[in-house]
Amino acid sequence: MDSSCLSCAMPLGGNENKKSEGKYCTYCSDEQGKLLPREQVQQGIAQWLKSWAPKQDSVDFVERADHYMKAMPAWRD
Repeated sequence: MDSSCLSCAMPLGGNENKKSEGKYCTYCSDEQGKLLPREQVQQGIAQWLKSWAPKQDSVDFVERADHYMKAMPAWRD
């Protein structure tokens, strides 16, 4: 059974995510597998969300990313 990144929910262990055998994907962790700073991960998630809705200029994707991250185990308050 594959696991998911505790920071963004990306599946771990796929071809594009091969290095990650820990709790976090390559987008959310550094070379040692440690979680990147919250703001850096939030910007990445915001860009990912924006890629799904490129014509929604009035949407605050950073705020949406913040809400998304609150549901992730690594970022729960």
